Amino acid sequence: MELKKITYPLQNEYYNKSIFHIKNEKLEIQFGTVFLKKGTRIPENGFTKHDSHEISIIQKGKIEMLHEDGSLKRYIQRGDVIYIEALEAQAGNVIEDTSIIYTLIK
Repeated sequence: MELKKITYPLQNEYYNKSIFHIKNEKLEIQFGTVFLKKGTRIPENGFTKHDSHEISIIQKGKIEMLHEDGSLKRYIQRGDVIYIEALEAQAGNVIEDTSIIYTLIK
């Protein structure tokens, strides 16, 4: 067993902080935290697609998630648990400073 405290990236660090990364021949899991600054867009341009399934918990803040045509998909905010399928397009506008705990599963 390994125990770690949940911590978030510092202001001078990249926005994503990996806490656990477990990989073997059958499975890969990454667990970490993200801090997104109010007024930013993720990604800065276009959309991103991960090759992993994602489960995220919004700890604080609010994000306006977008469809690929740029229209509003939904708002996600504090207390929401989100599942995103592998290769699902994602992008959003950060409405409030946002802290997220995430798990990526391959």
